[in-house]
Amino acid sequence: MLRKNSWPMQQCAVNKAIQKFQNFLYGKEFILETDHQPLLYLGKAPYGQNGRLMRWALVLQQYQFTLRAIKGSENVGADFLSHHLVTPDV
Repeated sequence: MLRKNSWPMQQCAVNKAIQKFQNFLYGKEFILETDHQPLLYLGKAPYGQNGRLMRWALVLQQYQFTLRAIKGSENVGADFLSHHLVTPDV
C-alpha cells in the first residue's frame, strides 16, 4: 500500500481556512495552531519543482501569522468540529 504525504493536504487546509476568513485576518497578526508538526516549516521548506506548494506559500505571505505546534490531545476545537458534525433534520 502506497502512503501519501499529508503535508500538501494540511497546507491546502490552512490556505483554504485563511482565504475563507480573510476579511477578518487580513492586516491583523494572528496565531495559527496546528497539531501537524511538518507545517512548522511552512515558510522554510524548499518547494523545488512543486509549483502548487510554491503558489500556496506565496498566497500566505500577505498575512502576518505565527505558526505554533500544539499536541493533538490539546487541539480540542478541531476534534470537536471533526467529530460532532450536526446534520440538519430532513
